[in-house]
Amino acid sequence: METYPQPSNWQTIKVDLAYRVRSIREELYGQNGGPLLAREIGVPFRTWMNYEEGCTIPAQAILRFIEVTNADPHWLLTGDGEPYRAR
Repeated sequence: METYPQPSNWQTIKVDLAYRVRSIREELYGQNGGPLLAREIGVPFRTWMNYEEGCTIPAQAILRFIEVTNADPHWLLTGDGEPYRAR
């Protein structure tokens, strides 16, 4: 049976995800590359910054982020493994 994180862990998961999303953005787009990535994802820049600050990232946005950056979904969620999928 699959288990899910307890509700008390959701805040930690969101903060950790925000950190990993931000680290990929900085690596691929630079320190000031938020507007460019936000445009590619299809969200306003301020919305993207909210995601990087720990707000819940909607499925459509995180899936587009994975597609655009080639980020590994398992790494984004857990921090385990490599940050990028093998090409």
